[in-house]
Amino acid sequence: MKNLFRNITVGVIAMMMSVGSVFAEVPAGFKASSSMEKFRNDMLSTAKSMTTLRSDFVQTKHISGMTKDIVSSGEFCFKKDDKLSLDYKKPMPSQIIVNGSKIKMVSGGRPTVMDANANPVIANLKKMMSDCLSGQLPTNSKDIKLDLYENDSQYLVYVTPKAGSRADHMEVVVTKADYTIVSFKMVDKPKANKESDYMQFTFTNMKRNTAIDDSVFKVQ
Repeated sequence: MKNLFRNITVGVIAMMMSVGSVFAEVPAGFKASSSMEKFRNDMLSTAKSMTTLRSDFVQTKHISGMTKDIVSSGEFCFKKDDKLSLDYKKPMPSQIIVNGSKIKMVSGGRPTVMDANANPVIANLKKMMSDCLSGQLPTNSKDIKLDLYENDSQYLVYVTPKAGSRADHMEVVVTKADYTIVSFKMVDKPKANKESDYMQFTFTNMKRNTAIDDSVFKVQ
């Protein structure tokens, strides 16, 4: 998660528009912010004292053409620098664990271990969390573009990916009060005559710096 925060948490994660693309549309409920430098400095300051995150989460998967979204929920754990666990409770028990370069997925009691980059949504979630926990958000470059928006109580980091990425953009929402991550959303590129698919994680009851045993993140 060290590289996750430094390279996707408050990282989420980060990507860029190709040359000649239009500016990101202002997200509903937010306005463009000129406080990027303050945001970066405050996030870095907050991250210095943070080692773990634990929260409840709701995952919403929207697929164009389906009448209902697919909703799951469970417990989320994150530990500096590169450990992440999604322990799904509903609608059925399952797990996704990321530890360094490995990811373990458990479904129906059967574990499968693979390279962490094999699941782009989880890889980007891990990266953004790592970036947020370290306070090292990426900067605009030829490969990535970040836009910052705000309302009275929250910031929204809008990350536009490099050409060739599956994602159209990512959105990370954090509170102004203490830079707690509220949500992470990854939106796929739109398909012909269809709205974009997306995956969103919403976090509640976030607790910082609670003891989380390394066994939670065991992948072997």
